[in-house]
Amino acid sequence: MLKKCVCGVIVFLCATAGNLFANIDNLSNMSAEWIRTGNRNAATDAADIVIYNPGGITELPDGFQINIGNQTLMRKPRHSYDLTAYGMGPESHEQDGTDWFLPNVYVTYNKDNWALFGGYYIPGGGAVADYPDGTIETDMIGMGLVQAMVFDGYTGESLKAESIYNTLTFGGTYKINETVSAAVGLRYILVKNNIKAGLTGLTDLGGGVFNPTPLTVDVDEEADGVGFLAGVNVNLTPRINLGFQYLSRVGLDLETSVNRDDLAFLGLFTDGEKNPRDLPGMLGLGLGWDLSDALYAEINYSYWFQKDCDWGNDGAGRDIAHMAGDAQSAGLTASYRFNPALLFSAGATYTHFMWNDIDGYYEANLGSYDVLYTDNWHIGGGVAYSLTDHVVMNLSLGRTLWEDKDLTNSQLPGVTIATKNSTTIVAVGFNVGF
Repeated sequence: MLKKCVCGVIVFLCATAGNLFANIDNLSNMSAEWIRTGNRNAATDAADIVIYNPGGITELPDGFQINIGNQTLMRKPRHSYDLTAYGMGPESHEQDGTDWFLPNVYVTYNKDNWALFGGYYIPGGGAVADYPDGTIETDMIGMGLVQAMVFDGYTGESLKAESIYNTLTFGGTYKINETVSAAVGLRYILVKNNIKAGLTGLTDLGGGVFNPTPLTVDVDEEADGVGFLAGVNVNLTPRINLGFQYLSRVGLDLETSVNRDDLAFLGLFTDGEKNPRDLPGMLGLGLGWDLSDALYAEINYSYWFQKDCDWGNDGAGRDIAHMAGDAQSAGLTASYRFNPALLFSAGATYTHFMWNDIDGYYEANLGSYDVLYTDNWHIGGGVAYSLTDHVVMNLSLGRTLWEDKDLTNSQLPGVTIATKNSTTIVAVGFNVGF
């Protein structure tokens, strides 16, 4: 039974090799302003609204606005499981290291009723999954090699996978009247992934002596695509503002380039093979209210159309995007201006994944165990300080907490995979107007 089960892992991995290490989709943290508020869909106060409320850009002053920022992410995803029934023991793997750079640059130019905008940002990926002692994936491959009698044992597992969705956006906004403004634009996405993994196979020479065979996999994936955006901003009253934005799905087919594959006999990766991983479309809504000259509040709602994506099928022919279902978030923030130079903000956002089959999705996207997707809370706060009349500095601190989740995998009957995840984010940004 054990041999049949774990050999099945190899067959399953071969069938789903393109999704062996999944990307981090649907990032919302794309500016220092968002980290301190968690909600920007109705904002009209800085150039980062290029990607949150493009319809509101005509509310900015005439001239140029440049928004530059960077985030540092201290992520702690962890998964643990017990393989005692498979002749091994308890295992626990945790992310190691810090993602120091998640940059953004946004630019707007306003003239009378017109505005142009552009920017660079990272809506997906932007992080490294670094597991120097391996993960459940490396364990499953190692067990499969042993059960297939390729080796008598294994050791020294490691995994490092990096993903980045480089994105350029540009477009224009027009103020139709004093109440309504509308925006249209395009975004171009270039995805670059790299996967490095390894383990050492052990051949028993007898007498307690084992011959080690290092095995390394080094694979790149790349894809690009174009999507459109549309936004509308409505000034209901001088103090109440509505923001709407729609981002279209971006079709992406990841093409594999095999740099090295010592496990080629398993057929996990094929040079030149393409596998779909579209970036979902999104609808964002926001309501902002100046409760007084000093106090501002905003409520947001966002919805990601994941089921409309092409994420391929699993080994049984099931649609992976349908297993994931759609996702949505809702949040609230408040800002208080102590004086003309100093503003403090705090906010919270809750994200809910509308799973149709969470265990099936994780099984079809084995790298999800290393990144972790579950319902989560983001809580953030920070200050915006005017260094001059034209330069505002943002200092932000955020904390994201994911729901602990116990998962199962049909290739490891009787094993519970316990997951935990948390992230601390420090962000610094500058908004310059001239």
